[in-house]
Formats: sequence, structure tokens, C-alpha cells
Amino acid sequence: MLRTKLFKAFAVLILSFAILSAFISVQLIKNRVIKEAQTQLVLDLSTAQSVQNAVLREMESTLKIAAGKEVIVDACFYNKWPNQEVQNRLEKIRVALGLDFLGIVSPEGQVVVRAAPPYNTGDYRISDPAITLSLEGHPVTCMTLMSNKEIELEHEVLSEKAFIVLEDTPHARPTPKTDESRAMVMIGAVPVKQGNMIVGSLYGGIMLNRNHVLVDQIHNIVFMDKKYGNAEIGTVTIFLNDTRVATTVRLANGNRAIGTRVSKEVADRVLDNGSRWEGRAFVVSDWYLTIYDPIRDCQGKIIGMLYLGILERPFTDLIRNTIFRYAILSVFLLVVALMLAFFLSSRLTKPLLRLSEAAQKMQKGERPVPVKSDNASKETETLIQAFNEMAKNLSEREKTLEEAKLNMEEANLLLKNLNRSYMEAVGFISHELKSPLSSIMNYVYLVSEQKMGPLTDKQQKAMKNIDGNVRLIVEMVRHYLNLSRIENGELDPVFTRVIINEEVLVPLLDSFEAAAWEYNINLVNNIGNDIIVKADLNMTREIFENLIGNAIKYGREGGKISINARSEGDFVQFSVFNEGEGIPPRRMKDLFQKFSRLETDKADTKRKGTGLGLFITKTIVEAHGGSIKVESKHHEWANFIFTLPAYKDEE
Repeated sequence: MLRTKLFKAFAVLILSFAILSAFISVQLIKNRVIKEAQTQLVLDLSTAQSVQNAVLREMESTLKIAAGKEVIVDACFYNKWPNQEVQNRLEKIRVALGLDFLGIVSPEGQVVVRAAPPYNTGDYRISDPAITLSLEGHPVTCMTLMSNKEIELEHEVLSEKAFIVLEDTPHARPTPKTDESRAMVMIGAVPVKQGNMIVGSLYGGIMLNRNHVLVDQIHNIVFMDKKYGNAEIGTVTIFLNDTRVATTVRLANGNRAIGTRVSKEVADRVLDNGSRWEGRAFVVSDWYLTIYDPIRDCQGKIIGMLYLGILERPFTDLIRNTIFRYAILSVFLLVVALMLAFFLSSRLTKPLLRLSEAAQKMQKGERPVPVKSDNASKETETLIQAFNEMAKNLSEREKTLEEAKLNMEEANLLLKNLNRSYMEAVGFISHELKSPLSSIMNYVYLVSEQKMGPLTDKQQKAMKNIDGNVRLIVEMVRHYLNLSRIENGELDPVFTRVIINEEVLVPLLDSFEAAAWEYNINLVNNIGNDIIVKADLNMTREIFENLIGNAIKYGREGGKISINARSEGDFVQFSVFNEGEGIPPRRMKDLFQKFSRLETDKADTKRKGTGLGLFITKTIVEAHGGSIKVESKHHEWANFIFTLPAYKDEE
């Protein structure tokens, strides 16, 4: 029913819109929530970096205060080394500040005192960028890497604490290393001055390997120890290169994930390209939204990464709850829309159903009663009025068309009779002209050959002109006779065994010899007596006569005409090739049409032909079950190719 179809159309439209709207809305909700989370994570990273910088600034301030102590300045100025008092003072400062090491170097960069056992001295730290800058008068605090040997000189316990065994981590970059012995250090160095003279450098640092004070401090400030279920809401990690050296991430056994490594994708982006990486990552047992930022040393070289991650589950739950509420609202609105669609389809289809019934009656030839437009919309009412008016007009036109049809049938019958009479007259006249034309040609031949007496040059020229015109009339008679047979449906081939060379080409080429000689055209016959076809002999002669005649007529003076043949299965393919003007591309489609003529500058072709030769040729070829086509290069050559059925011995 129309109402059902209309309701289904409304329903499909509403459901399609609902599905599309739901898909877009879900994507917008997801993107919005995740974007907000990532934005918050960027702010949290800034907070974490502020905490890190605050520790460095506090270290710098403390070192500046210590470097200004009189006992330290005097010891450096007067080179009072070794100095137990200074060493004891530095050790108290180191312990109070929570530094892992603290020491003084001379202006030459040699360590003169250390505040941690085994209190090594005498080595040089001039290669350390922070100490070098401080000896130039610049207080410096930064992150740096120290070798295992360097960290061992600073404190006897730091070497063992710095050593980390690398854990086998999925998706990490392949590495031959099995451990990490270097240490990531927060280092500070300030100049020790006597007046404006730099008499040494006070340096100290905190090793971050297995030192979780900084990451726990960042975690407490940023995430405030919040949990979601049993999982930490956020995690913080400091990486040395791609290895975790300090982290709040815990393994399934509760231990911190020291020695685990970051994925290759993150390492390539952050460590190799120096870019920040943001995205999802699976950490131990949960998905986190993460951010990684490169950590650089005093010279700007990337030595590690600072990582923050926030649990994804709260956001996915928020998305799910939002989508659920949206889905409930959408379903309610969908039901309301479908009910409205049903009501509208019912109201719209009633008058349309009446209109459909009236149209079906018209289709059956019945005259419908005018359709009523009760309860119809304005547009439908206009449509019904138009239909009623159309039905009325169609009834009137039907009568007119019936009368016109009768008149056309009478006119058509009259035209058929006239055409039949015309073709019969053409055939009769053409047939009747054959005998007198043959007689005229015989006498023209006798006179031209001077069998009836000698001729003057002027008379010889006149006889040649008469011969050409008689031949043109003969060709026209022949063509019109064939056209008459075609139009009257009398072109029925009588199939016989035809030896093409012996029975068709030899007599034809003899008749064309004079015309070919006149234009110095070389006629080449490449067909032997082995080429035999199953065809009507006279019609086959007609084909070759038309094509060879055209080749001479449109051929180039001094050119060549070649006739070729080859077997192609059940058919023999013939070709008549001539060098000459060729055929213009624009004329190719009209070539085989009735009364189609080609014009060239050659004298013979200036006389108008019938324009029927190629049409008759094509009709004869197709009556034999063959086909014909033409290939040409304008101003150079033309090649007519056609097929006739081959004669088989069993026939």
C-alpha cells in the first residue's frame, strides 16, 4: 500500500538520520572528553615541570648561601686543603638538604673536598658543563647524566643504587644492553667568590635513580593521591634515555616498575626528534592517557623524558554514561518521530490513493470520475485538480489522435504505393535502357576503332567523350537496377562455386585496362586460382567492379592498385588498396550511405556519379553473410576490406 511505503520511507529517513546523528554525537562526545583530558594533562605536565624547577631553584639558593659562608670562602681563597672543618660543615649541609653529594672544586676544576664518604679528592670535574659555567661566574642548576665511575667518586653507595637491570619490555626498541649504570642527576654549581675573584665552585646534586622523592612529590601535587577503584588515578615517571629510573608506576607484585622501558614509537618521537608525545598507552594493567616531554641537560642535549599518565577508565565511564543518557533521549524522540510519520503518511496517502485508482482506470482505457480532494494538503489538492484537468484534456486529445492516426495510416499507405510505383518505374526504365545502350556502345567502339572508316583527330576526341558518357550512363543504369532490386527485396544471391581470379578478376581487369593505362596506374592482382568462394557470380563481379572502378577513379596518377586475399576460417578476406587522395575522416561515417559521393580534384571524379556504388556493394556483401570496412590515410591511400564465405570441398 502507498501508506505503508510512505511510512517506510519516512521511517528509513528518520532512522538514517538518527543513526548518523548518534554516530556523529558519539564521536563528538568522545573527542570532547578525550581532548579535555589531554588539555588537563598538558597543564599537569607544566605543574610537574614547575615542581622540578622549584627543587632546582631551592638547590641553587641553598648552594649560594653555603658558598657565601666565610669558612668556605677563606678555605678556597687561601687554599687551605685538606680542611676538616669545611668538610664537616659541608656534610651537615648535604644531609640537611637531602643532597646525595656535595663538594668544592678549585679554580682549575680539581676536587679539593667532598662531603660524603669515602671523601675522595684530587680528581678533576672541569669537563662537567655545570661546574665549568660556575667557574666562569654563572650559577647553574640543571639535569645531567653522570657515569658510574663519576657517581662512585661522589658517594660510596651511589654506584650500587644507580645500577639498574633492564627489564624485557614489549614494544621497546631492541638493545644489546642488559643494564643501565649511568645516573640521572639534578646538579647545581655556584661560584665561590672573594670579592670579585672566583676562588672555587661549590657543587652538589641529587641522583634520581631509584630516588622516588621527586616523582612522589609531583604525584601528590598533581593527582593528590586520588584513586579510581583500586587503581591510581595518575602516574609519574622519570626516564633516563628510554629506561624508567624513578616512577610511581607499580607492577602486578606491587614493586615500582624500575628498569622497564618505553615503547619504540614514543622513544623515536621524543628522544630522537625532540618532540612531545601525547596519546593512549597501556601501563601495567590499565589504559592511560599519557604525555612524554624530553629532559635536556645543561647543553640542551636530550638525556631522558618526564612522563605523566592519567587513568583512561574514568573518562571512558563518563563517555559511556553520557552516551547512555543521550541514547535514552534519542530513542524517545525517535518513537515520537515515527508516530508523527505514521500520522502524516496516513493523511497524505488517502487522496493520493484515490488519485492512483483513477490513474489505473486511465491505464486500462476507462474514463475516470473526477477525483475528490477532501482532507488533502494544499499541494496534493493542486495535484488532484491538475490530474482532473489532464484527464479531461486527454479524453479530448484521444479522439483527435484517433482521427489523426487514421489519416496517417492512409497517407502511409499512399506513400508506400507511390514508392513501389517509383521503384518499379526506375527498374523498368533502367532495364529498357540496357538494349539501346549496348547497341550505342558497340557502334561507339566500331567508330572509335575506325572499323567504319578513318576519323580526324577532332572526331576521335568527340568519340572518346561519347564513350565516357555512355559508360557513365551504363554505370547509372546498372546501379539503379540494383537499387530497385534492393528496395523491392529481390536481392537474393544464388550461391555457386566461384573462382575469383579466373571468373571475376581476369575479365574485369581487361575491361579496366584502358582506364588504368590512361592514368598510368599499376593494377596488381595478387589473387591466384586457389581462392574460391561460395557466392553469387554476378553479384561478386558487381562488388569488384565497384571497388576497382572507385580505386581507378580516385587513385593517384602513376600510383598503384593492389588486390589481395587471405583465408580467415570460414571466410575469405579480400582487400582493394589504392594510392591516392584517401578518404577524409569526417566522411568515413557516410561512406556506405545511399547517394553519398566523394569529391576530388581528379578530372574523372568531377562528373557526378549516382552515389550508390558503395551502398550496393555493402548490401551485396552483407547478403552473403560477410562484412565490409574501409581504412584510409587522408591524401595518401585507401583500403577497402570485405569478406565472403569460403567454398569448402564437401559442398
